[in-house]
Amino acid sequence: MLGPKTLPFDPARAAEAGPRPRRFAEKALLGGLFVLLCAGILPQTLQRAAEPVLKPRLPLADYLPVNMAGWHGIDQPLAETEALAGSVKTILNYDDTVYRVYRKGDAQFSVYVSYWSPGKMPAREVAFHIPDKCWTAAGMKRTAADYGYQRMFDGKPLAPAQYREFEATNLHQKVIYWHIYDGKTIIYNPDGSPSNFSLLTDLFRRGLNQRAEQFFIRISSAGGFDELWPDPGFQEILEHLAPLGPGLNPAMERF
Repeated sequence: MLGPKTLPFDPARAAEAGPRPRRFAEKALLGGLFVLLCAGILPQTLQRAAEPVLKPRLPLADYLPVNMAGWHGIDQPLAETEALAGSVKTILNYDDTVYRVYRKGDAQFSVYVSYWSPGKMPAREVAFHIPDKCWTAAGMKRTAADYGYQRMFDGKPLAPAQYREFEATNLHQKVIYWHIYDGKTIIYNPDGSPSNFSLLTDLFRRGLNQRAEQFFIRISSAGGFDELWPDPGFQEILEHLAPLGPGLNPAMERF
């Protein structure tokens, strides 16, 4: 009499063994991705912070002229109260800043510049405080935008600026601004924010440390820039602003 048929394998062990090749392939794939990630990012991560090369030797308030060609500049706080101004500095975490309003007769324009030394602030964090975000949060409405506004200075094209127009009750402001990271101008999505993939693209492009110096430069005026641009005093301001980044590289880097 034949005994019970003996299978050439243990069904219980087979159930455990079945998924193993699949799990191994998944682990191998994850491991490969990890190696590629390390190969692309780790060398940049281990780099030391670059030495500042664009920062003026003088404080920004002393670097920009106060009086030029009939214009007189008056420094203004970034916020209406000292307490709020302190909060602004804490949030923005800048190393140096100046906000100066220039007047000549009835004409007026303002210049705002902030500086971050290498490693002080991630570029993504600076990007969340551009006028598209802060001014609209304060109740202003953005009515016009140009994401590649380019003008000439000293016979050469400046890096394309971001041009915006904002309106509120009895207020109209035209604005151009540059966000300079490592000497390059950053541009944003149409809503003024970094793209949804900026965290990943930043990792592959710049590494984990994000250690380059940055400037944010903003010029605003109720009048048009066509009238301001040829003015000798305005040209003197541009002469000081261009070396901080806008005059270095006429290309843009998408954020």
